[in-house]
Amino acid sequence: MPKVNEEMRNIVEKEQCFIVTADKTGQPSAAPKGSMLVLDEQTLAYGELVGKQTYRNLLENPKVAVVVTDRQALKGYRFMGRAELLSEGPLYDRFAEKFAQMGLPKPKAAVKIIVEEIYDLSVRNPGEKIC
Repeated sequence: MPKVNEEMRNIVEKEQCFIVTADKTGQPSAAPKGSMLVLDEQTLAYGELVGKQTYRNLLENPKVAVVVTDRQALKGYRFMGRAELLSEGPLYDRFAEKFAQMGLPKPKAAVKIIVEEIYDLSVRNPGEKIC
């Protein structure tokens, strides 16, 4: 099983992440997610605030990619996995509280992503599978 290491965690939590989804016909969509965080070595999560195309795609197809880059360091990662939508529980409450502190409405869902593969997007090793 792939492991999200400390360097990856730092980039995910510091830089803008984009989630890539597809509907049941395979039509892709990419969207920025500002609340992405690393829960543990195998799990990413974010609060789905808007609930539009990304949310609809995840209802139809749980396969996702999360892409993040540090442009100054010329490093980045693509995390491939499966998403689970949670509308209650501790993770949902965590994002609801965070959003409330920012003056935002409650999230449509907390999205938990189990990482199945990790790819290197750095200039030195572009596209290579790490694990």
